[in-house]
This record gives sequence, C-alpha cells and structure tokens, in this order.
Amino acid sequence: MLEVGAVTSHNNCKKSILSICDISPTKFGSFEEFIVSLTIKLKENNFEHIIIFRDRPIREVEDSLLNLGAKIEIVKPSRNSIYNFVTFYKVIKKTRPDVVHFHFYPIYTIVNYLKFFSDIKIVYTDHMGGKKAKTSAKKSLRKIYYLTNSKLFGIGIDRIICVSNFVKSKYLKEYGITSQKLVTIYNGINIEKFKKNQNIDEIKKRYNIKDELVVSFVGLRRDKGPHCLIRAAPLILKEVPNIKFILVGEGECKGYIETLIEKYGIKENVELIGNVPNITEIYSISSCVVIPSLFEEAFCFVAAEAMSTEVPIVAFDSGAIKEIIYKKESVILKNSGLLSEKIIECLKSEDISTKNAREHVIKSFSLDKNICNHIELYNKLLRKD
Repeated sequence: MLEVGAVTSHNNCKKSILSICDISPTKFGSFEEFIVSLTIKLKENNFEHIIIFRDRPIREVEDSLLNLGAKIEIVKPSRNSIYNFVTFYKVIKKTRPDVVHFHFYPIYTIVNYLKFFSDIKIVYTDHMGGKKAKTSAKKSLRKIYYLTNSKLFGIGIDRIICVSNFVKSKYLKEYGITSQKLVTIYNGINIEKFKKNQNIDEIKKRYNIKDELVVSFVGLRRDKGPHCLIRAAPLILKEVPNIKFILVGEGECKGYIETLIEKYGIKENVELIGNVPNITEIYSISSCVVIPSLFEEAFCFVAAEAMSTEVPIVAFDSGAIKEIIYKKESVILKNSGLLSEKIIECLKSEDISTKNAREHVIKSFSLDKNICNHIELYNKLLRKD
C-alpha cells in the first residue's frame, strides 16, 4: 500500500469522506474532474476527503487533489472479496471516515459487512451500462445472481447512486431488486468548458476543413458503433456530398474501420484524427455529432457535451441516451439505414433547438449540480446519526 501524503485520522471537528475508486487515472477526464470538483466542495463544507486509487494518478490529477488538501492512498483491489474486506477495514480503522463511497466496485459483496465493524455510512455509485442479456436463460441467471447477492450483501449499504434513471430501473427490471436505497444523481459536465468556440475558421484551418459540413464521432470502440456510421456514409454522401466525417479517439477497431473506409471508397471524406487535446473544438465545427452506441449507455457524456456546445445529435436508442438527449426525435432504432436518413435530415434542416439543448444540460447535467447533490446526500446520511 503506497501513501501519497500522510493519511491519519481526521480532525474531530470535521466530517470525512473516503472515496474508494477502482481506477488508475491516466488522463484528466470526466471522472477525474468530478473527483477534483467534489474535493473543492467538500473543503468548502468543512469535510476532509481521502481518496483511494488502484494506481498512482498522473501528476496533474495528483497535484490538483493534494493542493486542495485531499489525501491519496494507492490500493490495488483483489478479486477476492475477503482480501478487500481486510484491506479496507485497515484503511477505515486508520482514517476513521464518516462516509465510505465506492466507485467502479462490485456492489453486492462481503465488503459491505464493514458496516458492522465501523461507524460508517456506505455509498456506491453505479456507473455501468452494459449489454442486454440476449437469451431468456442468461436473463434468468443474471437475475438470480444479483437478487441472491443483494439479499446476502445489501444489508450494509446506505445508498446506491445511479447515474441515470435507466440505471436505476435495471435493478427492478433486470435484477428483480426493489430498494429505497436507490437514488438517481445524474453525471455532470463542466458547462463552461463545453461551450461553443467562436474561432470556427481558425479551428477548421487547423483540421484542414474548408467548406465541408463536419459530421463527428467520438470513440473507436466497436461497442460505440463507428462501423455503423461508416456503413451509413455512402448513402449520406449521395445526398450531401460536401461532408467530412471526423472520427475522434483511439480504440481496438481502428484497423477494421480503416478497412471499411477503403472498401466503401470514402477515404477522401473521412479523417481518423486520434485523441485531441480539446474535444470542444471538434464539437464547435460540427454540423452533427453521431452517437451510434450498440451497448446500453449508463449516461453518455458525449451527448451532454455536444448539447452543451449547441451541436445537433443523431443517436441510437441505447440505454439512457433518450433520457439524456433534449430532442427525442433525434434518437432512432439501431439500424444503419435509419442512421443515414436521420443524419441527412439533420444536415438539410436547420436545428433551432440547440440553444434549448444547452439550457437543458445546464439545468440537469451540470457538474456543479452533480456535486451539490452529492454533498446534500452525504449531509442527509450523516444527519440520521
């Protein structure tokens, strides 16, 4: 166990939150921005914040947290829940938190029995989407697994935060679990960061865009559906030939996408630009952001970011996407033919709802609102003592 900064029992005048995060921060992404913003708000409300990561975070994340007075420990979890129980018991005994908040950890395990050995509140955040079970046998096995484990290990949990109502609903629909412990707190984005950049000509010049319409996509993972967009591209180009498809990010299906681009003869119209330092610039020059996700999105940051940047969206109906997107008619069934039709419609019509979409994000999915909801939850749990 590696300590970054001294971690000791907290000041008796302060309450303390222990965030246990099964991630290794390698970039300053959405979760890292959340954990830093949470630390700021906790400090303003006279809380101490202790954070566990599985590996040492990058310097930018580490320095941001330490400069705010957070304490960091590095703990690599095991697949053995009893080992994790003992490890976290030692951490809790040393740091004496009031609330232990797990991120990206299995929810129903023996770890929750820590409740009976320490005076703590236990909170989980369910960040996960996933794939639907395709057969009735798999659905039944999944339901039995979660329902049984919830009976055995759910007793120590005080709250399960779901990042959308879609995630919350799966407990009843898929697992057969009914619980008053479930609460929805939507993920949040930095609305000042995701704001339309007015230097459009400068950005287009940097990405070698002339007078083309830009259709953008983020994430070269197969479950994000980049191949669906490439398959739809020839039909789109027949109707709207003046298009540049920009695909952002890296992923395991990059080679497959390059093969499809060659197969359909659309190399001149597609740019694979890899990871970019400022995704807001890509949103700002886009006429449409396409989200053809094939897995069940728990939230969908790309949708919230694009709306905040006032860009029209076309998306598959996957998980929470219809719940998140302001313009519901932009959400379609998972079909490349329908995808091409909806993108053509989007490019040919002037979408006047984009400013309303940004207001929708400000009202429902701002990072500030997300953080305030967390502080309110912590205070509510602690007032029950």
